Amino acid sequence: MAANTKRNKGRGDSILQQEDILQAVVLADSFNVRFAPITAERPRALFPLVNCPLLDYTLEFLASAGIQEIFVFCCSHADQLKNHIQASKWSQPNSPCIVKPIASEGCHSVGDALREVERKSMIRSHFVLVSGDLLSNMLLKDLIEQHKARFKTDKSAVITLVFKQAFPGHRTRSVEDDIVVGTDSTHRILSYQKMRGRTKARFPLNLFEENKELSLRYDLMHSHISICSPRVTELFVDNFDYQNMSDLIRGTLINEEIEGNKLYMHVIEEEYAARVTDLPMYDSISKDVIRRWVHPLVPDTLTSEGEGYKLGRHNVYLASNVTLERGSVLQEDVIVGQGTSIGTNTVISQSVIGKNCAIGENVILDNTYVWDNVRIESNCKLSMAILCDRVCLRDSVVVQPGCVLSFGVKVGPGITLPPGTLLTTAPPAHDESDQEDMAEDGAAGHATRQQRKVPVDRDVVGEEGEGYEWRPALDEEEDDGLRQQLLGLNISVEEGKESSSSEGSGDEEQDEFVSISPPPDDTKLFYNEVVDSMQRTLEENIKLENLILEINSSKYAYNVSMRELVQLVVKAVLEMPHLKSAEPLPAAQLVPRLTKLVNKLLPVLQNYIKNAESQLDCLNSLEDYCLTSKATTAALPKLLLQFYEADVLSEEAILHWYSNTPSSDDAVASASRKQIRTQVQPFIKWLQEAEEESDSSEED
Repeated sequence: MAANTKRNKGRGDSILQQEDILQAVVLADSFNVRFAPITAERPRALFPLVNCPLLDYTLEFLASAGIQEIFVFCCSHADQLKNHIQASKWSQPNSPCIVKPIASEGCHSVGDALREVERKSMIRSHFVLVSGDLLSNMLLKDLIEQHKARFKTDKSAVITLVFKQAFPGHRTRSVEDDIVVGTDSTHRILSYQKMRGRTKARFPLNLFEENKELSLRYDLMHSHISICSPRVTELFVDNFDYQNMSDLIRGTLINEEIEGNKLYMHVIEEEYAARVTDLPMYDSISKDVIRRWVHPLVPDTLTSEGEGYKLGRHNVYLASNVTLERGSVLQEDVIVGQGTSIGTNTVISQSVIGKNCAIGENVILDNTYVWDNVRIESNCKLSMAILCDRVCLRDSVVVQPGCVLSFGVKVGPGITLPPGTLLTTAPPAHDESDQEDMAEDGAAGHATRQQRKVPVDRDVVGEEGEGYEWRPALDEEEDDGLRQQLLGLNISVEEGKESSSSEGSGDEEQDEFVSISPPPDDTKLFYNEVVDSMQRTLEENIKLENLILEINSSKYAYNVSMRELVQLVVKAVLEMPHLKSAEPLPAAQLVPRLTKLVNKLLPVLQNYIKNAESQLDCLNSLEDYCLTSKATTAALPKLLLQFYEADVLSEEAILHWYSNTPSSDDAVASASRKQIRTQVQPFIKWLQEAEEESDSSEED
């Protein structure tokens, strides 16, 4: 008996320990084309940043926070990620955490990835969600405990988002981090707007009316570090149209009244957190690492075993076995990898050189990133460019700002590459859809493309060159946006302000706003979708829970307010009996059909009509519909009784509505409203008498 008790106790302790394990999910895919064509051959998470793979920075950050189990979720190039993890210190017996690569080729967005995480039941408790291109030195462990403590007292606190203080124009604040965040005194997020170059933000009046203390901040960037409850992956499953974290944030804020979920914010000021989201950010974050702003994540602590850097003056780092010929100058912010040689009179400034590179004489490198096994012959000039592994530049090649030379490209001799040139040797796409796959961090069809012949564009790469110019399969506007993000070609926010402020009618502005009423066309579209969903539910006998999910999804898609949702759902219920009738139904036929229908749809109405305000919205919608349908007016007393007995409407709400007739200049409308109240007068009298009897019984 004692042995059994002890064995059961041990099993319980094991389960408890499993639940207490700190977990993290790393999204190693970014699902965009900002680093194409490089990502056709290597995932962004394995890009070298200051000669260390990006993923290792992310794993170091999580390990320092005490995370014990890390899932690296990868879609494209999964074999490369698995091989890297297997060969790294993260797979050694003395690793501080367990790192598990999870491959899934069918995902095309962050939302798909998190739905897959939920499907595989990998998460057992609260977890940290980050991207595989994140660098941070923040102290995460205390924040995890704060998040858990908040969740214990408030189960609706589903997520804590980490923001970094970064004023507009900050070197690590990218265009997509141009946001305005509104919070209350408890740091609960009430508003989240992406500005996208706009100069004005709009907020609903009730945001100020309902909050005594409101903080609106434009000095923050989203670090994309999220402390999540297990409910977060469920939200992505419930809302199949959520594609990224911005969708989750907007959807949670819009549906807060329905679902009750809340978002909280944590702001770091002195600590570092940034993502390599595009080429300008790759440049900025590389400089920060070189200048030791991300300590302890610095070049001399992140080298592989057997390697090491010596730090000299002006942030010049030299690995072992580096050859510097007479007259070569390393000015400032320079890193040179193991086994690299630099020729006579070569000048290098603010650049990173990888391993086993050969750089000739009289070469000028300025703000350039040279990966491993690259050969640059004499008299070349490079500025603000990226050269991937095995690139070869023949004599006297000039590479102008914003150029990206992907793996194995050869150029020259005597060629000048125009600004923003993208060169690759990856087999070309067969059609537009294949090119999208090639460009994305999801490189589906890569094996098929390998069988195709690689073209050589001699006019671009020269007589001894290899490769061709890669052009994204985007429309003109998207292509301009991609090229603006190229290294050295990024356009400042100030340049975009004038054009964005003068555009159109402002429909684009409303796209990122929450709690703002949509234009009438969107309201009509929302109503039509509700009617279609409701009709299909009734005809096919679908569960009402699915109907509620569809209504919530439409509410999110068309950004309707809660008041409009209640009024339009009630209107849709009243409309149902008429849909298959060529003529309006007479009262004798409508009343029994409508009362039966309402009885079936009561759970849907109860889901949305929960407080005094929504009850009045429901009553006003009933009245407005009765103005256009005398038969519905005849059914109104029975409808009110149904709603009252089902606790959808309280007697206080009904009596308040009855005694407050809306004023109108339209004599016909005023007469109709009075007629409606006359029709329900017997029910009102019964309700008042029931209330009086209740009061008298309480006195006795």
